Amino acid sequence: MSAPAIPGVERGPAPISLRARTGRAPLGAILAACALAATTLVSVLHLDRLPFSLCVFKALTGWPCMTCGATRALGRLAHFDVAGALAMNPLVAAGALVLVPWAAADLALLPTGRAVSLQLSPAGARVARVAAVATVLLNWAWLVAMGR
Repeated sequence: MSAPAIPGVERGPAPISLRARTGRAPLGAILAACALAATTLVSVLHLDRLPFSLCVFKALTGWPCMTCGATRALGRLAHFDVAGALAMNPLVAAGALVLVPWAAADLALLPTGRAVSLQLSPAGARVARVAAVATVLLNWAWLVAMGR
């Protein structure tokens, strides 16, 4: 059982809360629209099948950049090849797939003027930043190991 609220003392936010907040931009829907446009362009123009690499970082260093394989991952997602997309760039593929339910929730809330909002406590935000950096570095290590 939780302690009763003390009058005049404001409780801090929960460590992590997912809410539908009024007046927020539907960021999930906007990002999903951008990802859909990029995926469509890759598929229509066959950018995932170019016989050469467009990665300047890889051309200069011989190492894949943090986003190497992203175009090929989007091309695979355009053909609903989730396993192939994850093989090309796991972070890009997973990020694109996470956008689907987020965009759906934002679009469902759009008529009410609300959007999905993730709120983190300061400690939760620090953990999220460290986890994000670690995830990007692990993804990059995987790309290097796979020779993307």
